[in-house]
Amino acid sequence: TTPDGKEERLESKTIIVAVGASPRELPTAQPDGKRILTWKQLYNLESLPEHMIVVGSGVTGAEFASAFRGLGCEVTLISSRDMVLPSEDAEASKVIESVFRKRGVHIYEKARAESVVNKGSHVEVTLADGRVIEGSHCLMAVGGIPNTAGLGLEAAGVELTESGHIRVNRVARSSVPNIYGVGDCSTAMPLASVAGMQGRNAVFHALGDVVDPIDDRNVAANVFTNPQIATVGFSQEDIEAGVIRGEIHTIDLEANPRAKMMGITDGFVELISTRTSRTVMGGVVVAPNASELIF
Repeated sequence: TTPDGKEERLESKTIIVAVGASPRELPTAQPDGKRILTWKQLYNLESLPEHMIVVGSGVTGAEFASAFRGLGCEVTLISSRDMVLPSEDAEASKVIESVFRKRGVHIYEKARAESVVNKGSHVEVTLADGRVIEGSHCLMAVGGIPNTAGLGLEAAGVELTESGHIRVNRVARSSVPNIYGVGDCSTAMPLASVAGMQGRNAVFHALGDVVDPIDDRNVAANVFTNPQIATVGFSQEDIEAGVIRGEIHTIDLEANPRAKMMGITDGFVELISTRTSRTVMGGVVVAPNASELIF
């Protein structure tokens, strides 16, 4: 549908769906763009919040909690799980949570937000156990929903997951050979770097060129808190689960001479290697600029 309301039909040999995702909204915590905000509305703020309550302790919630605390705001982080960043490396999450607490972030763990209400001059967040937390603003960081609804993808034979994501292979191809899914609307890792590579792969593959399929083990994933977390390859959990046989080598940053000179005490470097050849198969870096050090 064009801006003037007319419908136009386009036909092509290849379709690449890259519609992205939108913030997930809860019926009892409807964002209003003023005091109850999604991670898209957040950028419209013209002044710093006095007290930002962040609901959700995943990557988005942790990054914004770190950022607003660094800007001098009072920050409260509400996590429904028993730790901050539950999907990240456990030791890395412990470091970030420790840093958050030292810097004055109020953390509520195993606490589920039942409702959020804009009271005009402030917001009230009611937890499932009845506790009420007051703040000036609230960020709802409770995940995203792919923008695939209503596009007719299922009618076209495209396989979707229960969450609405387009199921794709390593070259971004869907279950329909000439339809590709790219970015946050697909089942690929939700990273901008992966989305960019998916887009290139989809175009090259559609043109019949040689394509190197994406291997998740070679993707460096970063969390931009302060300090940053960067991970790549196999993990400690993979060793414990018996997925691979390997050894873990860890060095705390406070033992590193350069880190000492810079006054850095929080963080570590962890390498996962094979037992025999000592080939590096994965790693975790928790440090300033970890997103660059991971390479």
